[in-house]
Amino acid sequence: MIPVSLKLANFTSYGDKVPELDFRKFKLGAISGPNGAGKSSLLDAITWCLWGWSRAGDSGDDLIHLGAKEMFVEFSFELDSHIFIVKRQRNLSHGGSTNLEFWSKNNNLTEGTIKATQQKIIDSLHLSFETFTNSSFLRQGHADEFTTKGPSDRKRILADILGLSHYDLLEEKAREKVKEAQNSLKLLEYQLLEIEAELSQKEEREKILHEQTEKVKVIENSIKLLEEDLKNLQKQKEFQQNLDEQQKELDQILSQGKERASRIQNLELQIKNFEEIENKIEKLQKEKTELEDLRKKQQEKLILQNELSKMQGGLNVKLEQKKSLQNELDKLQEELKKLALPGAKCPTCGQEIGKDQKHKVSSELRIKNLELSKKIQEIKTEKEEQEIKKLENNLSLLKIDPEKLTALENSLKELENLQKQKEQSLQNRASLETEKKTREELLLLFKNKKLQVEKLQEDLEKLPKTEGDLSEKQKQLEELRTEEKKAQGLMGQATQLISRAEQMEKLQKQKTNERVILEKEKQNFEELSLAFGKKGIQAMIIETAIPEIEDEANKLLDKLTDGRMKVAFLTQREGKTTDNIIETLDIIISDEMGQRPYDLYSGGETFRVNFAIRLAISKLLTRRAGARLQFLVIDEGFGTQDAQGRTRIVEVLDLIKNDFEKILIITHLEELKEEFPVRIEVSKTSIGSTFEVIGD
Repeated sequence: MIPVSLKLANFTSYGDKVPELDFRKFKLGAISGPNGAGKSSLLDAITWCLWGWSRAGDSGDDLIHLGAKEMFVEFSFELDSHIFIVKRQRNLSHGGSTNLEFWSKNNNLTEGTIKATQQKIIDSLHLSFETFTNSSFLRQGHADEFTTKGPSDRKRILADILGLSHYDLLEEKAREKVKEAQNSLKLLEYQLLEIEAELSQKEEREKILHEQTEKVKVIENSIKLLEEDLKNLQKQKEFQQNLDEQQKELDQILSQGKERASRIQNLELQIKNFEEIENKIEKLQKEKTELEDLRKKQQEKLILQNELSKMQGGLNVKLEQKKSLQNELDKLQEELKKLALPGAKCPTCGQEIGKDQKHKVSSELRIKNLELSKKIQEIKTEKEEQEIKKLENNLSLLKIDPEKLTALENSLKELENLQKQKEQSLQNRASLETEKKTREELLLLFKNKKLQVEKLQEDLEKLPKTEGDLSEKQKQLEELRTEEKKAQGLMGQATQLISRAEQMEKLQKQKTNERVILEKEKQNFEELSLAFGKKGIQAMIIETAIPEIEDEANKLLDKLTDGRMKVAFLTQREGKTTDNIIETLDIIISDEMGQRPYDLYSGGETFRVNFAIRLAISKLLTRRAGARLQFLVIDEGFGTQDAQGRTRIVEVLDLIKNDFEKILIITHLEELKEEFPVRIEVSKTSIGSTFEVIGD
């Protein structure tokens, strides 16, 4: 990884107007400025952007600029000749949220979740935060982090630096294969035990097969004899049932014949008086004609009476009208007489009237008198009177004897009953013919059915006699067949199990061979698991890397201490017993006085030791294909060195600068920052920290 550029806003002491840091302008540079100005924050921005970690740990909220609600960092780097960009943002609104993006030029490599995107960044870098900070990033106050860690942690970090994690995966896969083989072997053992248990029953199953085979033969013979008996009994039963049915039908035919004979006798009695009924009906028919003539005259008389009554009513109305008009005319003539007398009065108001008025009233009364006379003359009654007289004469000619009419009516009531008797007699004649014909047919049917019954009786007597109850023998047959089915089932099971036993013998051989193969496979994977483990190939690789780190550290330490100090790495030591070797990674430090514990060296001496070891590890990392890291960062730590020590550190950095594409030194020492060709001067203003790149 080679840094290209850094953009940030509202990150720790930096506000929202911060210039872009372009790493392409220098190879070796120093970040300088007073304490608290924000020098280390630039490196925190890189680690937080790439891994979500900083000196504050994994808490992003503590890194947001005071008073701001969100912060943003964008870091670009080159990896395998490709430019990658990581953008990370933290917002405090609505409970807080984080956004992470990963780009390769214009290609969006961001996954669906932050966790997945973070893993993709780590996989691309082949570098975790811990590996970076223990190899190529000497953080302020953590320069001794690798040296002071325990042996197991050192080995783990060194394994990460050397890219040995894939051996852990291989070891895990080998262990899984061992576990799978163990489970398969365990299953095989259970299967072999089951096979052996089943094979142990083969002799017993053969015995069962023989017993049930013999039993089936005996049962089949019994069934054959019983079926023959049932066949005979069934024939007897069928013949007897048929005979019973035919006898029943014969009895029914005989009964029906007797019934028909009785009906014929009754019908003959019922039609015996048919001629007497016909004579009576003929006589009554004549009386009916006479009655109808009388009723016709009676109807004519009634019509004439109604007509007479109607004409008399009309005549009476006219006479009443004429009488009313005559009365009115008489009154009018009386008034005319009175009006002619002196002192006459008005007929309307009763007052005496004058001559002129009298003349006027007289004229009106005469006109009215003429009108009434005309109306009386218009009412004619002569025609009605003549018609009435004619009708009265006609009525006198229509004479009817009521007693004779009543007698005829009573006599005709018997006619309806006699006609019904005649109809019934006619029906009885037809029924009689039918009944006689039916009786003849029944007689013929009776003779035929009797012959059938006699034939069935003869056939039944010829059948072989079989003793026993049909239902009881059927029950015995069902029991035998059930027993036969059960025995055949046991035969089938035994046959199947014997056949299965033969298959089991083949399967036993196959499973035994599988067990041998699995045991060999398990042994191979156990050996691979040991080989891929910490004490196998990984230990060998670390063993080969340790001399390289040790040689490189001692070269740097020789330069830094003028040949006074040396380090040695011990990878194995004896345990409590002589035959117990413990895998370790101890660091042995010595000077012209000999070996001393780490804590007994001065601060300047321990820094130079830590610095040499960390630089050696960083150089090792740059030469390994796994991490492809070409970036070295040293954050402070030079305060423990005297002028000569600082000069030697600068010389060492100049010596190794060609091993890295980019080296950054963070310092607040004025006399040290002048030693670097390019400086990033950090300062703090009222609106936040800022920086300026000086030199070329």
